[in-house]
Amino acid sequence: MPETSQAKTAYSYPSSQENSLRRTEPSGGRYDYFDSFDGAKIRYGLWPIPNAQGTVILLGGRTEFIEKFYEDMHNWHARGYSVAAMDWRGQGLSERLLSHWGEDHRERHYLKNFDDLIADLKFFFDTILVNEMPKPFILMGHSQAGHSILRFIHDHGALVEKAICIAPMVDIFMPLPDRVTNSLLSIAEWLGQDYRYVPGHKAFKDGRWGWRKKLTNDEERFEDEDWFIHNKDRKLAVGGVTFGWLKAAKQSIHRLNSPGFPESITTPTLIFQAGDDEIVDNKAQTTFAKRMPHVGLVRIEGAKHELLKETDSVREKVWKAIDHFIAP
Repeated sequence: MPETSQAKTAYSYPSSQENSLRRTEPSGGRYDYFDSFDGAKIRYGLWPIPNAQGTVILLGGRTEFIEKFYEDMHNWHARGYSVAAMDWRGQGLSERLLSHWGEDHRERHYLKNFDDLIADLKFFFDTILVNEMPKPFILMGHSQAGHSILRFIHDHGALVEKAICIAPMVDIFMPLPDRVTNSLLSIAEWLGQDYRYVPGHKAFKDGRWGWRKKLTNDEERFEDEDWFIHNKDRKLAVGGVTFGWLKAAKQSIHRLNSPGFPESITTPTLIFQAGDDEIVDNKAQTTFAKRMPHVGLVRIEGAKHELLKETDSVREKVWKAIDHFIAP
């Protein structure tokens, strides 16, 4: 499987300081909604191109939304692929689970379980993608999405030709031991407080603070998320993690790492690891990759968690490895 130094490509890698690609929607696309398996409204977008080699489905991490990946959509179009994207429930402009409690609660990142995310993605395939977009399909996602992609290809690998996981959330980088964290989560649920933010998290606030300092070394690209929130729709904003989201994530992480789970994933997968990641657990990521039968692990030293929003030099390494991975 690929190493960044082995990749050979004729493609160029645009300078990030030119933000026209980063903040401009690709032409020929459309946004829409579908009602998922339980009636939740999920936002998606389709950007087909003529004579496409296939379709890449782009999926964001926690707090992220479709618009944040315009730059990568342009890159995929340049490589001859159509693009589809989806906002996970609980973020972007998809349905928020606490919105009925008011605007403050709407921003709180809450989930009942990660099974619903996998079901939403399967519904997207069954009702939209297989009918409207060209095959084969490549899944590409960051962090929380990388986690969900790994679970999806375990259950529905026949739908996907390849998968690309950017700093996937195989486990979370936590300051407290698991036994302490799990006790706090159980207490919060018992007290009916699972909708509250975990310590250190709060309502959306732009700029670099707390965990947002750990996302990327690139100041220009870091500002893209805030730019869309302020210039397109304030409702794109997602606040911090709630006890409910964290409990759902920990339960799904336990399932992902369970005996036989990674060993059963047969879809060819490329995993990117950020050398300076302080959001997800790199050690768990490496251990997981070693258990997968068809995987390439590319570690990029000096990079922080949001590899797709990193510096030009980091992104060039990412895209060279992707080009090697998708080559015939």
